[in-house]
Amino acid sequence: MKTKRQKYIFKLSNWLIISFAFSSCAQIVTPGGGPRDVKPPHAIKYIPDSAAINFKAKNIAISFDEFIVLSDLQKQLVISPPMQTLPDIKTKGKMLLIELKDTLKKNTTYTFNFGKSIRDYTEGNAKEDFQYIFSTGTYIDSLQLSGTVKNGFDLKTEKDILMMLYESADDSVPYKKLPFYFAKTNADGTYKINHIRAGTYKVFALKDANANYLYDSPEESIGFSDSLIKIEKNTKLDLTLFKEEPAKQKLKKAYFYEHGHLVFSFTKSTNDSLKLNFLSQEPKENVIYEYSQNKDTLHYWFTDDLKDTLKIQVVEGSKILDTVRLKPITLEQAKNTKRGAKWGLNVKANVGGDKVFDLGKEFSMQFSHPIKTYDSKYIELKRNKTIYSNAHCSEHSKLLSHEWEVESHFKEVNRNLSMAELWACDDSTTGEMTSVTSPLLFTPNDTGSFSLFIPPATFTDIFGLTNDSIKVDFKTQDEKFYGTLKLNLKIKKLDMPAVKQGSEMILQLLDENDKLIQEDFISEEQIINYSYLYPGKCKLKIIYDPNGDGKWTTGNHLKKQQPEKIIYYSGDITIRSNWDLELEWTPSP
Repeated sequence: MKTKRQKYIFKLSNWLIISFAFSSCAQIVTPGGGPRDVKPPHAIKYIPDSAAINFKAKNIAISFDEFIVLSDLQKQLVISPPMQTLPDIKTKGKMLLIELKDTLKKNTTYTFNFGKSIRDYTEGNAKEDFQYIFSTGTYIDSLQLSGTVKNGFDLKTEKDILMMLYESADDSVPYKKLPFYFAKTNADGTYKINHIRAGTYKVFALKDANANYLYDSPEESIGFSDSLIKIEKNTKLDLTLFKEEPAKQKLKKAYFYEHGHLVFSFTKSTNDSLKLNFLSQEPKENVIYEYSQNKDTLHYWFTDDLKDTLKIQVVEGSKILDTVRLKPITLEQAKNTKRGAKWGLNVKANVGGDKVFDLGKEFSMQFSHPIKTYDSKYIELKRNKTIYSNAHCSEHSKLLSHEWEVESHFKEVNRNLSMAELWACDDSTTGEMTSVTSPLLFTPNDTGSFSLFIPPATFTDIFGLTNDSIKVDFKTQDEKFYGTLKLNLKIKKLDMPAVKQGSEMILQLLDENDKLIQEDFISEEQIINYSYLYPGKCKLKIIYDPNGDGKWTTGNHLKKQQPEKIIYYSGDITIRSNWDLELEWTPSP
């Protein structure tokens, strides 16, 4: 039996031997000529050996066949199971030195995966996925868990997502404890956790925003297995990643955007019980609530020229979310802005410039402020040499030879106005903005070059400001430019409640950049015709919508709720100009 002194001398002699063996590595010299080195460093000796059992060492030395450096070690190194106290890792010439600081678990196989962090000194060639393995027990665990992690909304994969295994069955473990085993996904979303011992595990995927291996930030995404995973042989498991909706509603930000325009931003969608309680002076004139599409932002408009600081209580239902104090931007400040921006009504049309206007698209304009009244009598639309105006409704109707499709888009305020509203063939010359109806759609009979002229003071906003003259030149796209798609959708009747418009699924046609082209709500087999499609790649996507809210709903870990299932058409969809494409699809959830 060795004495403490003998153990000390033995340890010291090991380090002296290592230091002496690599003393020639003290001076690094870059080669002067010859072919470029493209080979990564190669490990030639381990002390203790890799895959050692009954491991008790505190210091590890690995020698390579050339000089090495460490690159981005903090992100590249993965130690499984993780250690509470990270080891001290450094290089010396051709050696990698590891000093363990943590107490090792009994009967456990440890894996050090260095990723691409070990590189040669001269050319920076990376030794990819270099591993050092040891066991504190009598054997090396050899089981493996592998699979793929995909985003629940678009089924795209991401790299560096943590796959984490816990021996505890407690639902709280991702919030409180470090995983027992873990690995990171590759660029294609695949992962492998090696050297697992047989057992039953709780499994999570985590997009770790703060690199602490805990699910503790609202910016993080999570995925989980519906049940415990029993690993007795090599096992495959795919998970779906999602970002939970914030548990609590909070006011993120409140500020004056401009005179008479307050903005309130929230962590999630608001409901109809939201209100503002003014504890000081309260606006009275032209008060308007305008919500963003997701209802997570409120634009509050008013025309009072308030001078003193506003004290506002933001309330949702019976809960006070916050109380804010905001210094108003006065009318005088708005008129004398130092930024050079003119205080006025700005108008932007969705046509003009170098862009060609699409057939089947609604002609509209967007305003910087809510519109109170408008007078469309003298608006002129020129096609070639012919001028059409509201004073010539019969000629105007010849130009716009199509059926008007009536839709209702009522809001408390609308800063978007369709051309059909401006060009109403009736006796009135003024109107108030309340809703958007009869959007004007250009058809193949309306192709050509156009020039739109809107005289000054056609529009008046809630502040009494009017527009400058507007002249927009544009042309429509030729019908032969587009392609069409006829989709024969074969679906089974699903055991789901009826959702928006009596549907059970949401069908989306997307372009190759995931921009929405058309959305339909489906409950039975039917044929859908898509027209005026741009040449290029398209995608078909179905959202199974069991909660009936007409949109994709994310998951919730503690409620054991997975995100709503997504499925894509697996084949290639290529739209060609002047070409009709027919597809049949039988999706299965």
